[in-house]
Amino acid sequence: MGPRIETERLVLRLPELEDAGTVATYLGDYDVAKNTARVPHPYPELAAEMWVLITRASWQPGGNLSLTVEMDGDVIGGGGVFKRTAGADWEIGYWIAKPWWGQGLATELGRGLIGYARETLGTQRVIAGHYIDNPASGRVLEKLGFQYTGDTADLFSMARMGKATTRDMVWQSNG
Repeated sequence: MGPRIETERLVLRLPELEDAGTVATYLGDYDVAKNTARVPHPYPELAAEMWVLITRASWQPGGNLSLTVEMDGDVIGGGGVFKRTAGADWEIGYWIAKPWWGQGLATELGRGLIGYARETLGTQRVIAGHYIDNPASGRVLEKLGFQYTGDTADLFSMARMGKATTRDMVWQSNG
């Protein structure tokens, strides 16, 4: 079954094999893929199928979480809560397919991921970041209450086939 997070307009759930074609199409768009670290470009359907199978097989309560995002029954994005290493802070990542950009959905998705991190994982601190050439993602994170740490890093992006500078941000609960 797996986790299910519902927001006002979105349902976040474990991916199903039938999602792979849509995920490959939307996440395979270079303008979307280049803003992620681990998505290659092009992103073939077979790779999306493998992602679905690995995600479903590896999910366990309290562990890293990768979800498909749907609105009105259509897959429109993805997101997750994860730790890069065992001792790291919980981190969120997300993507929305280009036809749905500019509708506040990334903010809504991020709010759902933070809620999951707080309520299910028990954390009071979440980190995130964005490539400096993607200021829209920075604005989303600011709307969610993230603040810049002042730290930057050169993070590899599979779609870009090289490193790009990121800006680190942190969110902390007020109580």
